[in-house]
Amino acid sequence: MKNAIQSIIQEQVSKGGVFDAHSIIEFLIQNHSDIYLSSYKNGWTTEFYHGYISKEIASFEDTIIERVGQSWSLNVHKKFSTNVCWIKL
Repeated sequence: MKNAIQSIIQEQVSKGGVFDAHSIIEFLIQNHSDIYLSSYKNGWTTEFYHGYISKEIASFEDTIIERVGQSWSLNVHKKFSTNVCWIKL
């Protein structure tokens, strides 16, 4: 999962591009569904799993991304919610 997230950030997000966890999660689902599904653990809720993915993204802070606040965007349940926002360095 961590390698896939790093690859998405490095190869898909342009330098100076702002993105949120919902963007990365949606990209994983659409383009790396095997990784997305295989990283899920039994008993995890969607909210918990997506929080885990967000923490994986955050592990790249101060190396290839920087936290810039929060966004309000559409989640996988097609509902709007806030989540962390980053900029690619």
